[in-house]
Amino acid sequence: MPSPLQAWRQFRAIRPELMYYSAAAAKGAPSVQRRDFSAPASKLPKLPVPDGIHTLKHFLDFAEAIESPKEFKQTLKTVQTFADAEMLKLDSALAERAKKHNNWLTPWWLNVAYLESRDPLPVVTSPGVNFPKFEYQGQTGQLDHAAKIAQAAIFFYKKIQRGELKQDMAGSAPLDMAQYRLLFGTSRVPKKDKDEIRYGADAAQSARHAAVFRNGHAFRMDVVDRDGDPLSLDTLRQQLDEIVSASENRNLFPLGCMTAEKRDKWAEVRESVGRLPSNRKSLDTIESALFTLAIDGPAQPLKGFTERDEQARQSLHGSGSERNSVNRWFDKTVQFIIGDNGYCGMCYEHTPAEGPPVATLMDFVMDQFDGRTFIAEGTSTGLSPVRRLDFELTNDHKKAIEKAKRRIDAVAEDLEVLTYTFTRFGKNFPKSVKVSPDSFIQLAFALAFHRIHGTLAPTYETASLRKFDEGRTENIRGPNLQTAKFCQMMKIGNRPFVELHEQLHAAIAAHKKYTADAMNGAGMDRHLLAWRLLAAEKGLPLPSILDTSAYKRMAHYQVSTSQVPTRHYIPMCFGPSADDCYGICYNPQEKELHFTITTFQHFPSTSSKRFAKELERALNDLRAICVKGAKEHSKL
Repeated sequence: MPSPLQAWRQFRAIRPELMYYSAAAAKGAPSVQRRDFSAPASKLPKLPVPDGIHTLKHFLDFAEAIESPKEFKQTLKTVQTFADAEMLKLDSALAERAKKHNNWLTPWWLNVAYLESRDPLPVVTSPGVNFPKFEYQGQTGQLDHAAKIAQAAIFFYKKIQRGELKQDMAGSAPLDMAQYRLLFGTSRVPKKDKDEIRYGADAAQSARHAAVFRNGHAFRMDVVDRDGDPLSLDTLRQQLDEIVSASENRNLFPLGCMTAEKRDKWAEVRESVGRLPSNRKSLDTIESALFTLAIDGPAQPLKGFTERDEQARQSLHGSGSERNSVNRWFDKTVQFIIGDNGYCGMCYEHTPAEGPPVATLMDFVMDQFDGRTFIAEGTSTGLSPVRRLDFELTNDHKKAIEKAKRRIDAVAEDLEVLTYTFTRFGKNFPKSVKVSPDSFIQLAFALAFHRIHGTLAPTYETASLRKFDEGRTENIRGPNLQTAKFCQMMKIGNRPFVELHEQLHAAIAAHKKYTADAMNGAGMDRHLLAWRLLAAEKGLPLPSILDTSAYKRMAHYQVSTSQVPTRHYIPMCFGPSADDCYGICYNPQEKELHFTITTFQHFPSTSSKRFAKELERALNDLRAICVKGAKEHSKL
């Protein structure tokens, strides 16, 4: 007699045509038909409603990887009950929602993942992105490069406006390009309970200016002329010189520090500050700016860390109020950071866009430096004068700013940030042995964590849904059952390379298959989110599947990852998702693998440096298994 799990899987194999399964469906209730979403490149398909049975199968597979047999038996029972009693009603409601929206997920996702969050933006949601080191030292080189980065950004902005960007592709599938037009001029505005997002693309008139920050002071500076053309480097540099002359003294109460506060507190202060018309005008100027430029002061790396590590800290949070956090306005989508020592980057507010469009912008900026395609000279008419954006603040406002400064100082002190490059091989090696480079790296993450902590980590890996209209992300979840078996074999040791080789390939194949599911709209996690939100909207109890210990464990991501590939050396970084979590952004290039690893120092069991050491060991071990295992296979 088959086990309950075997019976469940046999049912799925026998009845693959069913979109949903429940007791009602078994009695003849109509099923939801699959749709053909084939469409020309000019019109992307809508995000499909996932297959409920497929989602539950994924759920059981991932639960089995992290639960004991006894725990899994109870999870299986709950899943079967959910399928019988709850799923059909929720998925019928989801199908109705999908008819009414271009993308049934994205409006929910913007609210749940971003706008409704009351947490501070830096580290929690806003990533940092870093340029390769520029060869300059001191203020002259700093201002020259600030002008060049600003002009390059305007070149990119104009390409977006003219529809000249190269179409992003995933293989032969075109990707949604809408996120590009949301980058410039956009700000997230704090509001009580739920923020607003104001897109520059929706403004009645396109902005012509950037906001520039230095020593905690904010300035308005034109970056295009009245005809919308980019200003010359000479003109930009002249304006930057004026800003430097007007900001030699440090602002003791920089309002920008409030953008690092909890959102309800910042909303309260912003509303109060904005009651004065001159303050309101300054806020509007910053929030409508195409982007910001931070002209930063010196920042030395912490003891035991490198200048690249400090560069990542600068892009994430500015290293505290005594250094450069006073030059940030974390509500802005695009904040360029110009260091005084050649280390530059960006911090971006995550609501409008994922990492790849931002990485494309950064690659484009570097292309301008490589090609030296700047407009050095030129006269411009109709420019507005540089204006310092001072705020008239009450004592209560100043007290709030002091508290915000202490908060960002604590975050900067607590976060351990390590940039690490593995140089023995890049994605060229996994490709040479015919395995997915991404799946290979994810298996190395799982093995490194298992060796440090003795357990398997629920893992989040960002998958793009940009094959679909208005698509955002799904989660390529780990570990799968095959990964769990592989890590256990490595723990036991003394296993023949041929067995390790077979299990490695099984784990990588399972990850690669689920990656395809996730990117094609058949992942699990966004479907589970939909069930939770639909139940809440309809006044129903929390779906029973979401009240299981398996789901609660799976929802606590101890390893949060994202691959953001670029052509240049442009590493991205973000904070851990929880106290005991690792945040890992990685960029696999042909001959090197780049990682930025973050952990919280107040949690003693995690360490970015230790993880990097175990990751190096894991990558080398996986390579040895691939090489030696293949040799043993050839002898059989």
